[in-house]
Amino acid sequence: MTDLVLELPGRIEYVAGYVNGVLTVFHQDDLNLMRWRASVGVAEDNLYRIDLEIHDEAGNVGTYKNTIEYILPVFIYDRVQADVDRVYELRRIGWENLSREQRKEWLAGMKGCLNTSDLKRIENDIFVIAQLLRVQVQTNKDNLPDIPDTLYFQRLLKNVQTLRETKYIYHDTPDVPAQPLNTYEKINDVEHILHDIYWSYEKNNSQLLYCGNEIYAGDEMGLL
Repeated sequence: MTDLVLELPGRIEYVAGYVNGVLTVFHQDDLNLMRWRASVGVAEDNLYRIDLEIHDEAGNVGTYKNTIEYILPVFIYDRVQADVDRVYELRRIGWENLSREQRKEWLAGMKGCLNTSDLKRIENDIFVIAQLLRVQVQTNKDNLPDIPDTLYFQRLLKNVQTLRETKYIYHDTPDVPAQPLNTYEKINDVEHILHDIYWSYEKNNSQLLYCGNEIYAGDEMGLL
């Protein structure tokens, strides 16, 4: 389950409707009366189809319909030297000589490489965290470059630094690494920072999925 939270202005008395076809009733937050909250099932396709009626104390009824995409953050920061060694091992064998299982392992996105799938995941995590914290960043979530260059990584690290400065961190949260991002330790640090920010925030706030201005709801490879 995940929490869907609406922020509604005015004197609202009742909010209900359908989320992914399931009848859902929202309940007003005890501390923040503008917030209405409901627990909904996690969507396998990451899409949340929202169709709600919003009733105020004067008897007016408004509607809200939208479909949002929300991909739950995933963080990988336990890479070790053995992961990198495995990449070099398969490279030495050569593609033509790899077994079927070895080819499958390579194509899945090896942990000892910085894969396109890794960058997509990191960009999505930055986007989700920025929405939760109401922080402005410029991500490449939907337009990842074919060949990431120095400017791309500069922007990515700037975004991570911006999020880290919100202070949702722990005493052992790593500093933002410097360019170039050419070691597994540096990539670990980037994802470790994002992990700490997300879960530090989550300890005090419910997960919000961003739905608009007023409604919120909580591979190619390069060697490291």
